Amino acid sequence: MRMRLFRNATAFLAASVLAAALGCTSSPTEPSSPPVTPKPPAPQTTFTVSVTANPSNITAGGTGSSTITVDVRQNDTGQPPADGSQVTIVTTLGSFNSANSGVTTLTLALVNGRAQANLFSGTDVGTAAVTATFGGATGATNVHINSAATFFVSSVSPNIGDAAGGQTVTVLGGGFSQPVRVTFGGAAATVRSVSPTQIVVVTPSAAAAGAPVPVGQTASVSVEVFNHVNQSNQQTDTIDRGFTYTVGGGGGGGQPAVFAVNPASGTNDGGTRVTITGTGFQSPVQVLFGIGSTASNFNGVEATVVSVTPTQIVVLTPAARGFGQNLDNQVVDVLVKNVNSGFSGIGAQQFKYGTKVQITAMGPGGGPASGGTRVTIDGSGFEGPVAVSFSFTSPNVSVAQQVLSVSGSQIVILTSPAPLPTTCPKNGLISATSVSVTNINTGDGATANIGFNFQLPTPVITSISPNGVPNGVDIGSPVIIMGHDFGVPQNMGVTFGNGAGGSSGQVTGGSSSTINVIVPNPPQGFTFNTQSCGNGGTQSAPTPITVTVTDLTTGCASTFTNGLVIAPPGPNTCQNSTAPVASFTATPVSGHKMQFADTSTGNPTSWTWDFGDGSPMDHTQNPAHTYAAAGPYSVTLTACNAGGTQCNQTVKVINVP
Repeated sequence: MRMRLFRNATAFLAASVLAAALGCTSSPTEPSSPPVTPKPPAPQTTFTVSVTANPSNITAGGTGSSTITVDVRQNDTGQPPADGSQVTIVTTLGSFNSANSGVTTLTLALVNGRAQANLFSGTDVGTAAVTATFGGATGATNVHINSAATFFVSSVSPNIGDAAGGQTVTVLGGGFSQPVRVTFGGAAATVRSVSPTQIVVVTPSAAAAGAPVPVGQTASVSVEVFNHVNQSNQQTDTIDRGFTYTVGGGGGGGQPAVFAVNPASGTNDGGTRVTITGTGFQSPVQVLFGIGSTASNFNGVEATVVSVTPTQIVVLTPAARGFGQNLDNQVVDVLVKNVNSGFSGIGAQQFKYGTKVQITAMGPGGGPASGGTRVTIDGSGFEGPVAVSFSFTSPNVSVAQQVLSVSGSQIVILTSPAPLPTTCPKNGLISATSVSVTNINTGDGATANIGFNFQLPTPVITSISPNGVPNGVDIGSPVIIMGHDFGVPQNMGVTFGNGAGGSSGQVTGGSSSTINVIVPNPPQGFTFNTQSCGNGGTQSAPTPITVTVTDLTTGCASTFTNGLVIAPPGPNTCQNSTAPVASFTATPVSGHKMQFADTSTGNPTSWTWDFGDGSPMDHTQNPAHTYAAAGPYSVTLTACNAGGTQCNQTVKVINVP
């Protein structure tokens, strides 16, 4: 009896607790307890990702890099995520860690919310879109990868120094990039500093350069510069006889040195006024034009000295024939002798004797392909009126130039437009290989292999706005291509995609620095990247595409590798890689009505029901169907995933009451 009472009490207590929890009371007049408010879910933590690049411009093919810095902060508190949390960075151009490593995706560990990596340029020119992703948040920045400056060596200043070496000189040129090496006659100089246009070095000795200097003479050596030393893109350029060694550093102690003769040619009849530049000249001097490597074996004809300074001598050339000499039409040496000290210096192959009309120099050496550059031609024997023409090899034509003025030793012209080649020449340069001058009244003339470079306006892309990072630009949207040296809009072609098979975009306007274009459908064969989506499927993702701008008049083009990110066209549905497994249950409701319930696995997104009685198909997930009569029926369910790419079918016989 006591056992039964205890059990009843326990049951009553449990019922009371349950009733209280459900808001029930024991009295119909007693108010119910307030409902229990469900606890809201914990708020989701979100983050902000910022990405910066320093510097934001690097040079293609160079050794420099841009430091990519990623900062991650929690939106609500501003605090960083836990140390060691991983952030993923991706670049569309260049590579991380080292030059040409091929690493374009990198996972980094955050410390106090920050991580860094180095982006190297590689050889392609364009804009690297760098994105960082953490906890579903994305940040991005751009790094512009620009063309490297043209590498060349133009001169050494000063270009004369003591045979003992140890002199600081500057090598002038362009496109210099460390590491560099400079040699004088094959002997390495000590490099003090490097800039894009200058290298400061300390000269080695003449003995180390293989050019010992006897007393009273000079010795010239070549100067060679090695750019990007011991790298795959190493370059070299040389100035022949670019530096001259002397005893005492350039004429000290009465030793003359000859650097140049201008003009460097004249008639066989003599009388050409020339200027000899150098150092160590001491009046009185004797100047000979002839052949010889030393003063003791020099055979020549003496010139008439007009004036003398320590660095310059003006003379009138002697006739090529005289005193047993026959120097007609020859390239000769020039000897300068300081009479009082007896020291002499020889400038090897400094002057050319020739016919009456001589072309000795022309400058400047280049201008725009449209013409209009004022150019001076120096020489001798010019008698107006004259005709001047430039000869080209590609195409093989001769083009007359406009003559502005003529004197006996100088002609001033205005260049005509250059002939356009069939394809864009290297670096956009159309080169005239020679210049010809003809005295019209006498027919006398001369041709000199002195070139002139006509520069075509070669288009260069620097950026695209918007660039589509990170979500992509929709096909059919307008974008603006920015850069320089674009032609008139109607003569510019824009293609999207690699190679000649790219899709052409519709150019709607622009200027010399902008092109407005509509993004076309990508070319045949272009493949969008993919990304994960729901239920283990994949879908197309925003993908970089290469953009090329071509000047249709000249054929010159600029390619912006992966310069624009385009969005995949819709509908961009999630595609599952495996089919669902179809299954269902059937439950009688009333009469001949049955309720069907889909129990398929694999997350199907569409259903097709065949109820087995000849009625129309049903495409709802959980349909109800009324049969005309009782009996067995064969029911078929076909379940498919997103896009209908994978389907599965099941058949079940049901009994309808």
